[in-house]
Amino acid sequence: MQQEKTDIAKEIEKYLSIQTEEPKKGKILKCKIVEILDDYVIVELGLKTEGKIKKSEIEKEKLKIGQEIQAVMLGRSSDGLYKLSYKEAKEIKMREYLSELIQKRKSVIGVVVGKSKGFYEVDVGDFSGLGIGSYIAYCPFSLAEDIKVGFHYEFMIKEKTQDGRWILSRKDYLQILQEEERRKVLEQLKTSAIMEGKIILVRDAYAEIDFGGGIRGKILRDDIAWTRVESCHDFLKKGDVIKVKILETEPFIRASIKHLKGDPWAELIEKFKVGDIVEGEVSDIKSFGVFVKIKVNDSEIEALLPFSEASWTEEVKFEKGQNITASIINISPEQRKVTLSLKKILPNPYDIIEKTKDKEREAIVSEIEKGAYIVDLLVEEANTKIKAILPKNEVSWFLNGEEIKLDIGEKIKVKPIAVRGKKVFVSKRKLEEDEIKVLANEIKGKIFPAKVLLTPDKRDRFLIVAFTYNGKLIKGIIPQDELSGRITNYSKDEEIKAEVLGYDVKSENIILSENKAILSEAGSKKSGMSLSSLFDSLSNSKK
Repeated sequence: MQQEKTDIAKEIEKYLSIQTEEPKKGKILKCKIVEILDDYVIVELGLKTEGKIKKSEIEKEKLKIGQEIQAVMLGRSSDGLYKLSYKEAKEIKMREYLSELIQKRKSVIGVVVGKSKGFYEVDVGDFSGLGIGSYIAYCPFSLAEDIKVGFHYEFMIKEKTQDGRWILSRKDYLQILQEEERRKVLEQLKTSAIMEGKIILVRDAYAEIDFGGGIRGKILRDDIAWTRVESCHDFLKKGDVIKVKILETEPFIRASIKHLKGDPWAELIEKFKVGDIVEGEVSDIKSFGVFVKIKVNDSEIEALLPFSEASWTEEVKFEKGQNITASIINISPEQRKVTLSLKKILPNPYDIIEKTKDKEREAIVSEIEKGAYIVDLLVEEANTKIKAILPKNEVSWFLNGEEIKLDIGEKIKVKPIAVRGKKVFVSKRKLEEDEIKVLANEIKGKIFPAKVLLTPDKRDRFLIVAFTYNGKLIKGIIPQDELSGRITNYSKDEEIKAEVLGYDVKSENIILSENKAILSEAGSKKSGMSLSSLFDSLSNSKK
């Protein structure tokens, strides 16, 4: 029991000797603020031991009573108190801290708190983890790289100047960061790699993408989408962060967005064939046609619908976003072209007209031209209208029927008479009884003064004439063998006499004869004339 008391006494004695041991000059000690005077701050160093620090060293720190700080032992003052330096402790700690960072090429974090002549003032104390409060280092404007007061950044430590200033460089830090980024990017950069980058430039033909570390690539317009792309501006904007697939690394880094997905053209060939009916959405409208987006599994391609395939007849109006159904009429994988047609899924009105020529149809006069009317012909079977030509000589059976005026917008009944490609000819008179045929029977054998309508040439087989009967102007034809002379001896507006022989069904004209008229008139005047004399008279009438 006595031995235990002796050991305790020794431990207490040892503890007291440690506490009363004279602190070594230059040593950094922990202390607590116990009193703040006008010129000094009184701190407690340990058991019944106090020291003092100049108030000017800590007043900017806004320290309070009870707060623990670190200070360097300077020695004793005349008043018996230990003299300490808070400022020197900070310097020693920061020198060790910053020197180690320089040696290890590590960065330091600091808050930009202000500006002095040519420098940013950067507080690196709070981020040091040393518990020493604020400590100012300096970053020259030339090494700042766009920093702002009030924000924290990372810096590299350049040097310590002769006047004790620590010089920082934001520029060096960013360069090291870029080098590290560059190293990582280069490790990833290879053909077929999927990488992420930021769009930094957009042009019509290409866009530039930054992968970091100063490594940039190009996205060509044709590499943006499997559909048609007119401008990169339609798909990308500066600042976009996107993923791309690397296609090439030489002679430049070529990146692609569309290759992130499979080629829809390969899938298109498997899924569709010519003649298939597809649905799509109008994506663009050009002077020659419209582009239509067609879904191919999870992707899209653009097909062309030429205006020539949009309708059999009238011009069709389209709008962007409009949904349409069309037939595939051509697939060209090599040229990456698909052509669509709306016509192929619609009835052909021209075929319908060709097959139903005898059918009476409604029409509306839309234009008046020299020698003809243009009408909108209704084709109910195709639910459409087509343009047709109504010659003025098909309005009436008589030549002076051309004087009948039809007005624009007037509704009439017509009958198709001919289809030549997309030219349709109609007749109004063919719906009525053939008055010329009826009239031919009525006036058969009669002689009429007739006027030549056209000067013939030697190739013509008929002479075209006109004559009047009961106020109606009638067209007729005189075959070459019914003329008294050669057909080339006649000229336009020449007047002759001709006798009605009958009606020609094929040409729908009255047939006349000049010879018969001459014989008839000669016979009535010279009834006693011999047959040979009559022929002599006929041959002398037109030489």
